[in-house]
Parts: sequence; C-alpha cells; structure tokens
Amino acid sequence: MLSEIWPEVERTALGLGAMSVGGGPVEDPQAGLLEWWLDSGLHASMSWLEKNREARADHAVRFPWARSVIAVTVPYEPSHPEDGSAASAISRYAQGEDYHFVVDDLLAGVEREVVRLAPEARTRRYVDTGPLSDRALAAGAGLGWIGRNSMLIDDRYGSWFFIGTLLTSLDYDLPVERVTDRCGTCTRCVEACPTDAILPERVVDSNRCISYLTIEHRGEIPDALTDRLDGWVFGCDICQEVCPWNRRPAEGHPRLEPRSEYRNLRVEDLMDLSQEEFSILFRRSAVKRAKHAGIVRNARLAKG
Repeated sequence: MLSEIWPEVERTALGLGAMSVGGGPVEDPQAGLLEWWLDSGLHASMSWLEKNREARADHAVRFPWARSVIAVTVPYEPSHPEDGSAASAISRYAQGEDYHFVVDDLLAGVEREVVRLAPEARTRRYVDTGPLSDRALAAGAGLGWIGRNSMLIDDRYGSWFFIGTLLTSLDYDLPVERVTDRCGTCTRCVEACPTDAILPERVVDSNRCISYLTIEHRGEIPDALTDRLDGWVFGCDICQEVCPWNRRPAEGHPRLEPRSEYRNLRVEDLMDLSQEEFSILFRRSAVKRAKHAGIVRNARLAKG
C-alpha cells in the first residue's frame, strides 16, 4: 500500500527540492480530451503524439502493473529580464539547466526510497516523456487544477514549475482530494495570447501557439503569425505572466538558476551563431530542442 511508506516518500521528495508531492491513481481523467485534441489536429506536426494512442488513453495498456502514481512539482526561477538580452527572449523554464536532468535526478531519489521501503514494488519514472499526461496525473494527485491556459496551477505558488511522475505497483490508498478549479470567470490568459491559441476547452492549438512555433515547428513559420511572436525566440510565458495565481511564486530550485551567459548576449547575437557555438552555449539546456536552425530563424524574426 502506498500509504504505508508515504510519510518517508513525502519527506524524501521535499528534502530533495520538490515544491510539492502527492500520490494519486494512474487513471487519466482527461484521456477523452486528449483523443479529441489529437483528432482535431491541434497537435500540429508533433506526429509522435499520435503513436501509442491506446496507451496514452489507458495507461494499463503499457503498464498493467501500475496501481498508483507519485507526482512532484519542482519550481523554477520566475523573474525575467526585459532588457533586449537573449535571456529576455527565452522562456523562464529554459533559463537554467535542462529540467529533464534536474527533475529526473530528484525522481530517481524518490524512486530509490520507494524501493528501499517496499523492495517488491515496480516503478517507472517520467519527466515530460512517454505516454503520460503529467498535468492530469498531478492534478489527480491533488497538486493543483488544470487552468484555462491548460497549465497545472497550484493555489499557493501558481504555475512556474515542472512536473515529474513516478508510476508504482503499490496500491493507491491515500485520502487525497482533487483541488477545486479556481480560474472562475477570469480570461486574462485567453485575452493576452497574441495568436489566439487558447481554446474554450482549456487546451491549446499548437498550430498557433508561440511555444510550439518557436520550439517544435521546423521550416518557415506561417506568414500570418510571424509578426505575432511578440519577440520570443524560445518558448513563451505570456499566459503565465498575466495569471493572477502567479503573483507569489516559489523560489526556484538551485540547479535551475538562470545562466548569466544568456544575459550577456543580445537577441541579434543569436542570428549569427554557428552550429558549434550553439552547441556550446546551450549545452545541457532545453533550448537545444529547437535546434540551431530554429533559434537562428526565431532570432531573425524577433529582430524583424
């Protein structure tokens, strides 16, 4: 039973730098919404999301042994320069070390504690990878609610954080209550989005999302959207910047501290990066996801 080891697991996660930790069932309450989102083509060119659709909708297909999930949130630095530096055009979450490494290391520590306390347990950890909806699972573990901008929102600290999930074979028996939706009638994120990417169903149309366009999209960005990127070179934080729940964010994890190198460069400097310079500058950084060609393209669009 997960409850039998929970106090030690919770203490370990918080001690390793998690902002919050919760346990929940492995069922995804948003599986139907994901199906609709994919069928509507709102995932744009991210064709890998079409793979293993059955497993995405029902985690028992791939993990028949899973009975519970341990979800953690890890905060990152919420401050952001507005000085024309390269840092000012990069989303907050990518200012420091690649979150995949940081959150996975934290989860690995939690996983070791689970196995120490329950040697018979099976586990599998994920950080924004695999056929899991980390936001839905974290919401099911009582760590927040899915906001109008599709982000998981914590009623104490907002949404400036990453999510990590650890599947376990331990039966879920914790008295966790889901957090009540507290967006109310607020539509600030919808109104602030320059490309009208936030839809009424609380999902994002990737075809129009600045984060998708500057990170995942390959080739030329559609002409109708090139003048609506709002100066972003990698990612976008606008819907989070205007969210009232982000007024009192948590202090960022020390390993996610923003790198000074980005503040020492101008946006226009990114236009002239060689492949080698790009690899050195963004070593162990989430920015590498956009590729050298993508960052050069985005920087040129940002500078007109």
